Amino acid sequence: MSFMSVITFAQQPVELPLWPDGAPNTNGLTGEEQELSPNRVSNVTQPTITVYRAEQPNGMAIIMCPGGGYSLLATDHEGHDMAPWFCGQGITYIVLKYRMPNTYSEVPLSDAEQAMRMVRQHAEEWNISPNKIGIMGASAGGHLASTLATHYNSDTRPDFQILLYPVITMLENTHGGSRDQLLGKNPIREQIQKYSNELQVTSDTPQAFIVLSSDDDGVPPSNGVNYYLALQKNKVPATLHIYPTGGHGWGYRDSFTYKQQWTQELEKWLRDGVVFSEDVEPMLRIGKSYLNTKYVANTLDEDQEEKLIIQPKTVDCVTFVEYVLAQALGSSFTENLQNIRYRDGIINGYPSRLHYTSDWIDNGVRHGFLQDITAENSTYTTKLDLSYMSTHPKLYKQLANSPENVKRIAECEKVLTGKKVHTLPKNKLPDTGLTWIENGDIIAITTSLPGLDIAHVGIAYYIDDNLHLLHASSSLGKVVISEEPLRHMLDNYKSWTGIRVVRMSHPKNNQL
Repeated sequence: MSFMSVITFAQQPVELPLWPDGAPNTNGLTGEEQELSPNRVSNVTQPTITVYRAEQPNGMAIIMCPGGGYSLLATDHEGHDMAPWFCGQGITYIVLKYRMPNTYSEVPLSDAEQAMRMVRQHAEEWNISPNKIGIMGASAGGHLASTLATHYNSDTRPDFQILLYPVITMLENTHGGSRDQLLGKNPIREQIQKYSNELQVTSDTPQAFIVLSSDDDGVPPSNGVNYYLALQKNKVPATLHIYPTGGHGWGYRDSFTYKQQWTQELEKWLRDGVVFSEDVEPMLRIGKSYLNTKYVANTLDEDQEEKLIIQPKTVDCVTFVEYVLAQALGSSFTENLQNIRYRDGIINGYPSRLHYTSDWIDNGVRHGFLQDITAENSTYTTKLDLSYMSTHPKLYKQLANSPENVKRIAECEKVLTGKKVHTLPKNKLPDTGLTWIENGDIIAITTSLPGLDIAHVGIAYYIDDNLHLLHASSSLGKVVISEEPLRHMLDNYKSWTGIRVVRMSHPKNNQL
């Protein structure tokens, strides 16, 4: 009897195509899907999700990525067989039939991203909370799940991850077959690092449940263990269960000695261990994870050679916002940060860095990852008049002894000077904020100091219906939430004249 005939659901399972109008990329495979043996599928060219809706939904959903070494999919014990168990807990369960990479490494991830988008799009229809959707995977499917959990875009971040004996790394202790299928026989160093997911963990990586066996001779246990340690290092809630025997690939099979233990532990974790934040705004969520981070000025000016510096353990007001934005945008933190910090994402000496916040905002709007909210909501404008850096070169290490850099900075200032920008005067900002200023918006405080545009930046945070600022404070020496409303902060400084408000937006195709 097939598994389909013995399951009772709110509705019968529904299989939906991931890309009804055709996928945006290809793995080079053609022909028909092949069933190598019962429930062993290869040559997937039409990826799908199969949705099992619970009779009494609790709002949670899990997208399952079966394993198979990135060459096939084991869709029974690492897929459909778990549906009754999850649905019995009130969880909507979705099995992802994803395309094999065939060395096109981006293909499986694009399918997982699309699955997450589809589930969120159908959340209301399926009685799912769009903020309670997890990704799960076994073996190579665990690599795919952890890849989504560390390379997500701004609209595809899972809320939790569940990994069964996962492939994690592409370094020495990887599963050779999975790596060959994903990256080819001779991958370049950048690909190896990108898909070694233990290297991609940040403080915003979703909370995790990991389970494996000590005697796994298929995928070295160090894969899951090192991923757990990376999560711990970044203060991401995680639990790890290691059983003494069982080998590899047991999934939901009754033959696994510790099936009762791992399923009970996971059921308890899903019931009591997963924490869903009431505030799902990524800028605010990530920004709050930096609270008490030490304030240090001029951390980007340590070397004469201009290069991308990443020091999130010490921040100033600008680098704090940059690091938070780079994480919130998802995918590659390093690539995001370079695109945020440098004009058109190109490092070409000190003047290529976006020193003036107005220039920084223009760059973000031009490339689609920032939205100028003030321009859409305030009729007040001012003309930029920038000259501070070129007229005070001794205040800047890279300008003090470089007439060429001073000249290039002056050219940048000249381009910006005279540009009209929208602002909100501080006497127009009530303590309670305004309806068009949202949690997580970036607040840039304008100034009357000659030659400058912005004096300080931070992140909007509403507390008890008053608008406060989450920011890196030089006076307090750390990242804090202002004790007083933002309006009071503005009144405390005569030279602070108002604010500009910008918001993280989602670039076309979720790419910077």
